[in-house]
Amino acid sequence: MRPSRIYICFSLTLWAFAFCGFTTAQSQSDVINQSDIIELTQAQLTTGADSSVSEISGLDSNWREITLPLMSGDLNPDELAHISGGGSLWLRLILPENAFATDNTQALFLWRYNRALTVYFNRTEIAGNGFRNNRTTIAWNHPLLAIIPAQQDSPNEVLIELHGSSWGANLAPVILGPANELQKRYESRLFMQVEINRILLAFAFTVGTFTLLLWMMRRKDSIYLWFSGVCFSWAFAASHTVILYNPFSFETWIPLVHSAMDICTLCLYGFLGRLASVRIPGRERLFVAWTVLAVLTHNLIPLQWFWISAYLIHLVGVLVLALVMARVAGMAIRSRQTESIIVTTAVSAQVVLFALNAFQMFFGDGSGWDRTLNFGHFGIPVLLLVFAWVLLRRFSQALDTAEILNKDLEKKVAESRKIITQSFEERRKLELSEAASSERMRIYRDLHDDVGSRLLSIIHADPGNPVANMARATLESLRQTVSKANTPDQPLATLLADIREESALRLEGSGHQFHWQHQPGNYQVVVASETAFNVNRICKELVSNIIRHAQASHVTFNVTHNEDAISIEVRDNGCGLDEEAAPGNGLQHLRSRAEEIQADIEWHGSANGTITRLYFWCHARGNRQQVNPTTEQ
Repeated sequence: MRPSRIYICFSLTLWAFAFCGFTTAQSQSDVINQSDIIELTQAQLTTGADSSVSEISGLDSNWREITLPLMSGDLNPDELAHISGGGSLWLRLILPENAFATDNTQALFLWRYNRALTVYFNRTEIAGNGFRNNRTTIAWNHPLLAIIPAQQDSPNEVLIELHGSSWGANLAPVILGPANELQKRYESRLFMQVEINRILLAFAFTVGTFTLLLWMMRRKDSIYLWFSGVCFSWAFAASHTVILYNPFSFETWIPLVHSAMDICTLCLYGFLGRLASVRIPGRERLFVAWTVLAVLTHNLIPLQWFWISAYLIHLVGVLVLALVMARVAGMAIRSRQTESIIVTTAVSAQVVLFALNAFQMFFGDGSGWDRTLNFGHFGIPVLLLVFAWVLLRRFSQALDTAEILNKDLEKKVAESRKIITQSFEERRKLELSEAASSERMRIYRDLHDDVGSRLLSIIHADPGNPVANMARATLESLRQTVSKANTPDQPLATLLADIREESALRLEGSGHQFHWQHQPGNYQVVVASETAFNVNRICKELVSNIIRHAQASHVTFNVTHNEDAISIEVRDNGCGLDEEAAPGNGLQHLRSRAEEIQADIEWHGSANGTITRLYFWCHARGNRQQVNPTTEQ
């Protein structure tokens, strides 16, 4: 499947998941409309100073009417100052007269509140979060189920002691209904809001520890360190949804949680930059400085400005991350990198899930804030799982590559040993061959000097004698043999340069205009010594024939080649060639030389001159085939 299609399919799947989550969240509130379940939204509120439950119940003049959900913005300055100083808020709810018309045991379900509370029914405590010494109860994410005693006395009054913080307090509408039905809802919310996060917290910590160990084994691959930073910082922030009794005060703990969120964004930025190879060190250092400033701001800013500054800082980090993701997504789609596409989609889906939570919290029907973080926390572990898969896949590929390289190295070592052994053997043979060649050249020189001088004496003694003619032919054959022995294998460029230089000297010296043409290409192919010798001789004899017999003024050499096959065309503007009328011009001798090297040679004579084409191969052909050189022109 093409990466672009993977991107589209994965994106649609995650968007569908987000939509299902949204509709599921919406359906949770719809269940409240069942006839046997009542949502209590009308209540009374008072601070009650430090009064006991019995005293609070008797205070009628200090109560004021409110409508749930209770938000921090609903509190007046005196109430906010009271809870900021460590005091409690008291809420009173009067249950409907028909609340206990059935025989079923009734219960109260408090599904979201901030920060902790204790529930009293007719002045008797029936549920609460409890307190521990030197601990701060942070039960905002823990639902509470309060079972109402079987015997109820009028007026069925419910008192709730709500403990807030310096930022205020919250309480969602209270649900009244059959205990067995609310027990199911309680267990569902406890699983959704606490148990799943506890499992995911352990998962993130385990993955972070594992990748940290990988980094310790491969210190140069800092991508593992950045990924472990993502896991640990997210785990710290996610612990806020799990911890019930915290050793820190709420005013100290919340800035630490938001600092962990910004550190998680920074680590995610560094990880993605290294994963997709889009890291820019200068921008990364700037983002690190911004994160340090964000952490200091979270912990030092006055409480009344904390939430505004915190979410503005988070927004900046998310925007920077979104820009990086847009860049990575574009590069991944263009280069068709499946890994980068999957990672980009996973991060984008996480942004969608958090946007869903933000919508529910800020733009819902007033109670949407109770569902915050449910879906976002489902997305982060999926994101971590995708990242872990990519890292493990890369680590596995690195191990496979190392194994292949190791096998290749072992193979090369074995081949090197074999080559060294062969090299010693070939060197020994080469030394023997060079010694034989040197001795052969010495014999050729001796023959040329000794026998050649004797033959020359015979020739000059009686030039007209048949014996002198035979001696002359023998001397020429001897010279050719010595010359052939002195002609080594050589590049085609060297052979053509020699032919061009000698032909130019001879033709221009005899009054001819000489032109040399050759097509561009690779002329470094090596020509065998025998081929080079005979081609050189053929060209010399062609030049000699032109000078002696052609009566030409212009001579052109044109060289073309096709890999190993070479064509040399010699064209003159002389009197033309009549091969049958001129049997003694050495044409048969040229054919003989061409046949020695399995070359083809032909002539075309006319009143405008003669064209001679020599077609040869740099290396000998196994099965000689006749090739018409004119087809190559």
